[in-house]
Amino acid sequence: MASLGDAGEWDAVIELEPERRNLLERAFATHAPADEIVAERVRAILDLDKRLMARSIEARDRIAEELGQTSRGRKAASAYQSARG
Repeated sequence: MASLGDAGEWDAVIELEPERRNLLERAFATHAPADEIVAERVRAILDLDKRLMARSIEARDRIAEELGQTSRGRKAASAYQSARG
């Protein structure tokens, strides 16, 4: 999922999220004692989550900026049309 986020494939990330959630729930549903291997895997998952979250925030901010530019462009065109009469 992180590599899909890196590539901007957000539809694919969203599609995989339910499967990811199910796998995590099953993994943590066991009450087996956590050993170093489990702890290492949990840290890896958390690191990937941070990476994916950072990419999603970057994408959100980029889209917000693009929408803002589009909105400003429409306002400018509207003002121009109004001024032309």
